[in-house]
Amino acid sequence: MPGLTTAAAYGALGWAGFLAWLAVGAVWRRWQLQRRFASARAAPATEHDAHLTELRVLIMRPCAGVDHDLLANLLSVAEVDSRTQWRVVMTVDDPADLARPVILEAIPKLRAMGVDAHTFIPPQTGPNRKASMLAAIMASEQGREAEVLINVDSNVDLRGYDLDGLIAPLLGPRRGDGRVGASWAPWSERRTQAGVGPRASEAVLGGSLAAFPLLCGIDPGGLVGKLWAVRREALDAVGDFDELTDYLGEDFEMARRLRAAGWSIAVAPVLARARGGDPPFRAVVGRFARWMLVVRGQRPLLLATYPLLFFATPLILALAAVGALAQPTLAGLAVALAVFARALITISARRWSGRGEGLAGALAWIRDAFLSDLVLALAWVRALSSRTIDWRGHLLRVDREGRLHALKK
Repeated sequence: MPGLTTAAAYGALGWAGFLAWLAVGAVWRRWQLQRRFASARAAPATEHDAHLTELRVLIMRPCAGVDHDLLANLLSVAEVDSRTQWRVVMTVDDPADLARPVILEAIPKLRAMGVDAHTFIPPQTGPNRKASMLAAIMASEQGREAEVLINVDSNVDLRGYDLDGLIAPLLGPRRGDGRVGASWAPWSERRTQAGVGPRASEAVLGGSLAAFPLLCGIDPGGLVGKLWAVRREALDAVGDFDELTDYLGEDFEMARRLRAAGWSIAVAPVLARARGGDPPFRAVVGRFARWMLVVRGQRPLLLATYPLLFFATPLILALAAVGALAQPTLAGLAVALAVFARALITISARRWSGRGEGLAGALAWIRDAFLSDLVLALAWVRALSSRTIDWRGHLLRVDREGRLHALKK
């Protein structure tokens, strides 16, 4: 027994030290990325900036069901900041979808504001309904004419969003990485309700290592599907987009194919905002379990890192508590390192998510740390225990090869 408790103390110390090293490295890389963002914004105008006014851009907004403030989100495109020649297409894949009346209400209002707005109902071609709608838009007349295509999920608020900042990385080569084929925007969720569910969702997306405004510094070559832009020639190089409907994570597969075709992916220097709704806590856990199921199906080895990195703090504290029976000093040092790492991650994620800086509101970041670790742990267990999910009333299953299948209820 003494040997086990001593091993627990050393294990907790090593784990906490690794987590602290990771936290410092993540913040350092994100800070370097922020400096590159600032340099890019301060750079003088180039021929690429002049090309913006001639660039044909299509904004794609696939919808399914009624998100919180859906009409406001759809209308927000009228206030986007862009010098390009852009138009917008909004779709559902079912005439009975509750989002369709909202789209039909938005279209004349957008046109009255001078926006070239369209809608149609494409047939569903695969189990991933979002990818199916995107494929149909890309194959439409508007899609074929566009030089850049931009996906904007239906809960994204585009008011004042710098769309040209999202597009800018696509207009020239990035040193050392080859030509940029796609760019994506780190995003955070703006909480609109006071319940435990909304707070838990906000905590994960704006107060943990899984917060995209922090995570983008660790994995800038990834692609997050909330808000992204892609060059038409890069899209053509990855094959038929319809093939991506067989994957739960169409963004993961698109990124893999882009890299395989020799294109690089860039993070845009503009934070995007999504409006949060009022989901129950159970639904929040289910949402992140669905995201982790993407990882399980398409990058399975990565799923093992979640308890080691993304919700490690409570596990380290539990291990240190056992180790304290034999080595209280080592266990205490492990606790100190774990708390330091978690505080650094939470405070940094909150800052780059636009939720506040520094040590102000200590209770808020402690709550974020607790809620985000709890949600991620429960979501991880659910993603490991089942390959089946319910997405907006549709039952789906990810097989062992990572392929998505629709099931009958």
